[in-house]
Amino acid sequence: MFAFTSIIGNYFYAESNIRFISKNKTFMTIFRIAAAVMIFIGAQNNITVAWSLADITMGIEAIVNIVVILLLSGIAVRTLKDYEAQKAQGIDPVFHEKNIGIDNTDVWK
Repeated sequence: MFAFTSIIGNYFYAESNIRFISKNKTFMTIFRIAAAVMIFIGAQNNITVAWSLADITMGIEAIVNIVVILLLSGIAVRTLKDYEAQKAQGIDPVFHEKNIGIDNTDVWK
């Protein structure tokens, strides 16, 4: 039961992320077919192959995350400085995207 619910949960996360990136129906169909094929192949493999693939994909994920952290470090530092400046003024810090130079967001408006 745990494996089945994990597959459903991870599929949902992946589909939500793909929908955020692209609304293309063909791309979504290709993803769904690829997911079904991967689940079938994964069910046929032994545990050694599964753990080896997990190790490889986690390594790739770590590399991507490190690169993104480095790319976003400037925004993080500007946000921290804005927070500290507001605290030094004695006010309750409130995040405003314009204070740190972010102007192309939909979420923080």
